[in-house]
Amino acid sequence: MENIRHIDVLIIGAGPAGSVCGSLLKQAGVECLIVDQATFPRDKVCGGGLTVKAWRLLDMLLPGIQYNYRPITRMRCQFENDAVCEFQAEYPIRMTRRKDFDYSLLQYYLDHGGELMKGSFARFDQQADGQVLVTLKSGEQISCRYLVAADGSNSQIRQQIHGDSKLRAMFLEQFDEGKESDDVFVHFSNNYRPGVFYKFSSVGRDMYGYASVETNDDMPRHKAGFKHALTKFGVPVDRICGAYIQLDTVPHTADNVILIGDAGGFANKLTGEGLYDAFKTAANAKRAIVEGRSFSETNKEEFRKMEHQKKVYEFFFSPIGWRLLRWALRCPRIIKWLFDAKMKRETFRA
Repeated sequence: MENIRHIDVLIIGAGPAGSVCGSLLKQAGVECLIVDQATFPRDKVCGGGLTVKAWRLLDMLLPGIQYNYRPITRMRCQFENDAVCEFQAEYPIRMTRRKDFDYSLLQYYLDHGGELMKGSFARFDQQADGQVLVTLKSGEQISCRYLVAADGSNSQIRQQIHGDSKLRAMFLEQFDEGKESDDVFVHFSNNYRPGVFYKFSSVGRDMYGYASVETNDDMPRHKAGFKHALTKFGVPVDRICGAYIQLDTVPHTADNVILIGDAGGFANKLTGEGLYDAFKTAANAKRAIVEGRSFSETNKEEFRKMEHQKKVYEFFFSPIGWRLLRWALRCPRIIKWLFDAKMKRETFRA
C-alpha cells in the first residue's frame, strides 16, 4: 500500500463538471485531484451555448471567471417549409468555443491551487475501510475518500456501475470557420424526427448541427440525414464530427462514488444541452462532500427534473406535440415567452 497515493477527493474528467467541482472543493479547503487522459486545450462536440441561467450560475460559483464568448439574441425557428418564426431573446445566449471555454474553467481551477494529472481511468474498487481504490490504465493506483465521475457521456465509471445506456442522442457537427452569422436557427422536420437541424453562430465561426434521439448506432444513416439537411440550406458539406450524449440519468448508488454532468446523464432530455446541469451537479457534489450528506439528497431537485424532462421529451416528439409545435411556431410571441421563461429559470412558475 506504500506506493498508493491517498487523496481526499479524486475527480475523473477535467471538463466543465470536473473543473467546476474541483474549484468549489478548493474554495472549501478540500484536498482534491483531477485526472484526465486528454491534453488541454482540447475540442469537443457541443454547441457551446450558455443560457442566462447557466452563465449566471457559473458567475456565482466561480467569482471572477473569464472566458471568451459571443452574445446572441436573434432566434429563428422553422417547421418544414413554413414561415420562419423569429424573435429577440430577452437575454443573450453566450456562444463559446468549447475548446477555449473548457480550458478557461480548467485554468481557473489550476490558478486557485488545483492539481491536474494526466491519466486514463481503468476501474475502481470499494475497500473495507470505506475508501475507494482507483486503478489507472498505467497501473498506478490512487486511494480516495470520494470518487467523482466527471468523465462525460462515455464515462467508464458509469459503465462499470450501470452498464450500457438505453437512451442517448447522436449529435453531428460541421464548422464554417471564419463565418460569423448573428443568430441561432433551429429547423424541425419529419425527415429527422425525433431530432432537429440547427445552426449556432459562435466565436469566429458558424456551427451546423444535427441531433437524432435514437438508440441505434447507424452512423452512416445519421450522416446521410445531416448531409441532406446541409444541402437543403445551401451549406457545402465538409468535415463532420459526432458524438453520443447519454440521456439516461443513473440513480445514485454509493455515497462515496458520485456521478455528475454528462457522466450521470444530466443533459437536457429535449435539447441535449448540458452545461447548466454540469455546473449544478458539480455544486451539489461539493455540498454532499463538504456537508457529509448523500448526493441523492443534495441533488434531489436535479434527479426530479430529469424525470420530468423524460415526459416532456416523449410529449414533444409525439404526434400531438409535433402538431402543437407547428401551430405555436406561427405565433412568435408565444415562442418568445416560452423561450425566455425557460432560459432564465428552471420552471415556468418560479
